[in-house]
Amino acid sequence: MADIELTRSHSKGLDGGRTAVERVAQQLESDLEVDYQWDDDTLRFDGAGADGTIEVEADAVQVAINLSAFLRPLQSRIKDEAAEYLDRYLDGA
Repeated sequence: MADIELTRSHSKGLDGGRTAVERVAQQLESDLEVDYQWDDDTLRFDGAGADGTIEVEADAVQVAINLSAFLRPLQSRIKDEAAEYLDRYLDGA
């Protein structure tokens, strides 16, 4: 089980959802030096202290983030920031 799990509904369809998640990944890569790659409709990411997946469906995205022991004390803050990223790009993409 991941340290952080989020699900967000959207009405963008599969392609629109993938586009929004790609934009999230690009922002994470720029801000936090996170590496990512697509595996079908799942984006896998890996960065300093955290890794996980974002699964894109036609009407939802599901996020699972695993935190290092160093980042676990910040779990609530990281969850809030992840939710903010998703909401911003799923609403505006």
